[in-house]
Amino acid sequence: MKKIEVEGNSSIPDGEILRVVNHHLGRNTFMIKPALISEEIKQTLPVKEATVKLRLPGTMVIKVEEREVMAALPYLGGFVLIDPDGYVVKMQPDLEGLRIPIITGIEITKPEKAKPIAINRKQDLLEDLKKALKCLSPMRAELSEIHLDYQEGEVSFFIYTLDGFQIYLEENDIEEEKFLLMKSVLEDLRKRGMGKGLIDLSKEAPVFKAF
Repeated sequence: MKKIEVEGNSSIPDGEILRVVNHHLGRNTFMIKPALISEEIKQTLPVKEATVKLRLPGTMVIKVEEREVMAALPYLGGFVLIDPDGYVVKMQPDLEGLRIPIITGIEITKPEKAKPIAINRKQDLLEDLKKALKCLSPMRAELSEIHLDYQEGEVSFFIYTLDGFQIYLEENDIEEEKFLLMKSVLEDLRKRGMGKGLIDLSKEAPVFKAF
């Protein structure tokens, strides 16, 4: 193996990817297993997919799909940025230049880049959080905060928009249909100039209470 090329990356520098795989340089091309190298990259770097192809006589081509930042979690005076699957993308001291919501109500422990977050004493909340993040991903730039409230084994969500709306959902409401309804209700209230208020989506029909 004489040469390694990287494609598809934008926020992860070529050099960071090459540091993970450069030890394969000099190896016999026919001894290299692309699937193992793909896993090696995904275990080390915040990429969702890593496709590895060998091009004779001696080139490895790596195409990555980076994990997209969805939200931030406060941690040790800074922030841990995660994707919709709950994987750590990066850690940084502030959110300057980012339009993403902050997740509150949970405490994480020892975050590691390219690994799922570990929630202190409440790891079972991760599945509910992931479902919510995936549904909220298209409107992340509209949100300021996603708060999880966990009491007596039940989890509920309070979602805050940048323009002053608060949306309440319970655990059983964390499904795509409810989030589409939330988007529709928000659009309707904004068009009608109803002002700030609480939207309760835990009922059969949405309930709006102005502040």
